[in-house]
Amino acid sequence: MKMTIVTDVHGNVLGAVQGHNLTEKKDGVEATVSFAPGHATHMIEVDDDLTTVDDVDEFQQRLRSHLQKHQQP
Repeated sequence: MKMTIVTDVHGNVLGAVQGHNLTEKKDGVEATVSFAPGHATHMIEVDDDLTTVDDVDEFQQRLRSHLQKHQQP
């Protein structure tokens, strides 16, 4: 599943959204998600079952794990 993960300047996970599109248009209205300077977006593939994780700590740990794999050369 595609997910966009947002990190701060220190690499801390701030949040995540499903998909890679941060702009949506509906009924003539367009909204775009943007972030403060220094924040980074990481568009990566994650496990499909990540959407079923209810525990915040587990969710954050799994996001960090995916980020580490994505950032390795």
